[in-house]
Amino acid sequence: MYDLLISSIRKNPFIRILIPFIIGIVLCINIDFSSFISISIFTVSSLAFILFSLKKQKFSQVWISGILINLIFISAAMFLTQSLNEKAIKNLDSNKQGNLIGIIDKEPKIMEASTKVELNIIALKNQEQWIETSGSSILYIENNEEVKNLKIGDKIIFTPDLQEVENKGNPEEFDYKKYLSYNLILSTDYLSSSEWKILKEDKNLKLQHRFSRFRNKLIELLQANNLKDDELAVVSALALGYQDSLSDELRHAYSSAGAMHILAVSGMHVGIVYGMIIFLLSFFKSEKLRLPKVFLSIILVWAYAFLTGLSPSVSRAALMFSIMALGNIQKHKSSSLNAVAASAFILLLINPYNLVKLGFQLSYIAVIGIILLNEPIYQLVNPKNKIIDKIWSLTAVSLAAQIVTAPLGMFYFNQFSNYFLITNYLLIPISSVAIWMIIIVFILSPIPVLSAFVSKILVYIIKAMNFCALGIESLPFSVSNDIYINLPQLVLLYLIIIFVFIFFFNSKLYRHLVYALGFIIIFLGISLFNDLETSKQKYFIVYNMNKSTVINIINANKNIVFASLDAEIEKNIEYSAKNNWLKKGLEQQKYVDLSTKTNLFLANLISISDSEIFYKNNFISFSNLRVYV
Repeated sequence: MYDLLISSIRKNPFIRILIPFIIGIVLCINIDFSSFISISIFTVSSLAFILFSLKKQKFSQVWISGILINLIFISAAMFLTQSLNEKAIKNLDSNKQGNLIGIIDKEPKIMEASTKVELNIIALKNQEQWIETSGSSILYIENNEEVKNLKIGDKIIFTPDLQEVENKGNPEEFDYKKYLSYNLILSTDYLSSSEWKILKEDKNLKLQHRFSRFRNKLIELLQANNLKDDELAVVSALALGYQDSLSDELRHAYSSAGAMHILAVSGMHVGIVYGMIIFLLSFFKSEKLRLPKVFLSIILVWAYAFLTGLSPSVSRAALMFSIMALGNIQKHKSSSLNAVAASAFILLLINPYNLVKLGFQLSYIAVIGIILLNEPIYQLVNPKNKIIDKIWSLTAVSLAAQIVTAPLGMFYFNQFSNYFLITNYLLIPISSVAIWMIIIVFILSPIPVLSAFVSKILVYIIKAMNFCALGIESLPFSVSNDIYINLPQLVLLYLIIIFVFIFFFNSKLYRHLVYALGFIIIFLGISLFNDLETSKQKYFIVYNMNKSTVINIINANKNIVFASLDAEIEKNIEYSAKNNWLKKGLEQQKYVDLSTKTNLFLANLISISDSEIFYKNNFISFSNLRVYV
């Protein structure tokens, strides 16, 4: 394995750069370094490398150069990450006084009482002087007619009372503060109708904002072609990356079926669009047009990436296709792994916090799995029949991607879609046809009769997609829920996968099978330790929840929740407590409704079914605690 690793790194030089760069980002995100440390390491390492390079090196000393180069890239990544952190913190402090001007950076989200707006702050008025500044904030603006007309790229001026984003403090709840900080958003504010106003239309919109507005026009065009409700929502997500219109039912169905990657614009979608571009350009045969065709294909791919919002997965695919297309200019076949590493390095150079974004992680781990595992899996069968070959080819790609992304899916979402192969067999071909049809609708839009005809066919295709997703979700055992693995177990799963596949494709390397078995034993040992901890645990938890009292008593594997219940509160409890329950090995919770008038001792004792927990006359007794609620 060591020889294979060294060989891969030598053949793919960008991997040499990427690994230390990632290490630097991880160090900076998890450890609070000052900029002075990273600058010092960078300066000393750079000077040492220059001095060492001027001397004639012995072969036995080459490793010293390697260490110095790694330190240079580690410290550079640390400094870049720290610079973004310090800029965000500085602007949080400076933006608390005076008036602020900001540009709406994401599509406003209209809610029941307010509209959520992500704002890029560009100017601060303090003591009668405008100062250029930067930073991001989330505003909740009281709903009125003017708010409903806000759109991406609009400038607003407001009187701020910015507050630092804080979590509720519930154990293991989603860390919203950290999530926003990775997007360099540290503050939030609520604005009444009188505390803000929209400024005159800015003609110098950012390119990304122009594409976002154009995307909205395309959605309006789809509506004009009689697409509506779920069909419009799926088409908008599938081709344009706009997911806000998707209903909870559809989201759940596609998620349970293992098909959210189809609705989230990703490398597959960019690949289909790129293939369509290459197909259309192939009609121009002249050798003189070879270079213009390459550059035109790159421009069009990036136009699509901007149109869909430049998510990490789309940016990765656009960068990879660009690198490969540029390599084809000299008729030089680029290494796929090197292209992957190069695209990752560029995206991390632009924003180091891309590393902790789920889309970035899933996209890169999936494409690496496909590059490394697809061909070996495909060669296991290698069918002669063309139809079976196509099916097996799709199977190999699906297996390669699923094997490497499943651990991340279980770590983040606590679930595994059991029928992912059936999903891919059905939905990938249908969605590919749908994307072609959507583009044809856009192309034919100047001829309403034709675009309306194609859109009718498109509606039936999308209905078929939704029918398949809902059907797969309804199958028995369609999804395994409530799977919990911690970070060490996640690492162990990937080590097991690596060593199993090395042995699988080279059965002479028996020691790698032994390594895999060793990691499996450690993985099971951690699970056993967690089970032992579950049998001894006792917790009395009061959750911080809006307008409701929620008390959670955990006694070994018993999980009792006291709350004034309705559907909304139960949903909020699940959101706040689910991760904590999974971590503590609890499979099912029992609810005791505090709002019921029949506060009878016997009835509640039967409901609780735990001799150490009593609830009577609004008193909860557990262990040595007695609490009035």
